[in-house]
Amino acid sequence: MNDAPSRPTGKGPLKLVARDLEDLSVISSMLQDAIVPPADMAYWPDDKAFVVALNRFKWESALEGPTYARTHAALRIENVSAVRRKGVSPSGDRDRLLDLLAVAYAEGVDGAPNAVHLQFADNRAVRVEVEELSVSLTDLGEPWPTQWKPGHEMGE
Repeated sequence: MNDAPSRPTGKGPLKLVARDLEDLSVISSMLQDAIVPPADMAYWPDDKAFVVALNRFKWESALEGPTYARTHAALRIENVSAVRRKGVSPSGDRDRLLDLLAVAYAEGVDGAPNAVHLQFADNRAVRVEVEELSVSLTDLGEPWPTQWKPGHEMGE
């Protein structure tokens, strides 16, 4: 990675930057199963930024279990021109929590814009249209223990 080691170690807070697909795949893997309240996503048009506050499972330390950890983190997407949502309302159900499955990038074709896709469970998604790929992930505060490790059944 350009600004951080490509293989997180589980020691200390993460601070990752993605400017290519390989970097973004590392960020996506660190965000799998993050919990996101819809109200904690914001598009700041004047700053050309989309920011998500989330509760991240610390996959980089999961091998150290059976006591696992979660931490608060911020995902920031730069160079944003538009945000489109599918099944995600920023002012909707305050009690709903979204389960983030993946962060992906699609280069624009035939005049379509480039986009960073946030894919959530239950076929919910946010499409963040960008001029170029620039995404950062920063852990915030101290992690806390949890005994629950996210798991997935085959076919999910």
